[in-house]
Amino acid sequence: MTENLSETRLEQADLVKRIRQGDEGALEAFYDEFFPRLYRYAFYRVNRDHHHTEEVVHDTFVEALEKIDSYEPERGSLESWLITLSRNRIRSSNTTVGRAREFERSWSMLDGELDSMFADLDRGNLPEAALESEEMRALVGTTMESIPESYSKLLEMKYVMNLSVRDMAEILHKTEKAVESQLTRARMAFREAFKVIAVDMPV
Repeated sequence: MTENLSETRLEQADLVKRIRQGDEGALEAFYDEFFPRLYRYAFYRVNRDHHHTEEVVHDTFVEALEKIDSYEPERGSLESWLITLSRNRIRSSNTTVGRAREFERSWSMLDGELDSMFADLDRGNLPEAALESEEMRALVGTTMESIPESYSKLLEMKYVMNLSVRDMAEILHKTEKAVESQLTRARMAFREAFKVIAVDMPV
């Protein structure tokens, strides 16, 4: 069944295999690769509390290593598996500190905003209304920082400065067709990065 997996999933399966074999280098690579992603995922779900986030991420890694034998690459990416573990830790932790109801409500509302935002991105729009939420502004800012600078610059010119494609082409000394093509790639990069940072999506 592994021959049908993507190259990334095969690499993750190999990494897990090496961890199971006690390879310390693999364990370090595992931590370096997924710590930033889990941290970003947890941070906005525990009211941006760094100490709380570190606890959640630490506990997630501990649980992941305890259950590493149960990971099956055919069922999903390693990141998706880790996020599932992390989500359970966040729910448990928030309940412990009495925050579960507040954040469950706020994130339920935000998830709806994200769905609308994804739909608008597919149509080529990044509506100003999406930036009215403080959480959304923070997530958008983090996403912009995570994609190539050339892409974030294009998106800022288009959606923050409200420049036309023609104006952008003149400023960048490119053809309008080239700008439109790069804008499409920039929106795709933004959308995929936003998924990883903001929500866990099914694989």
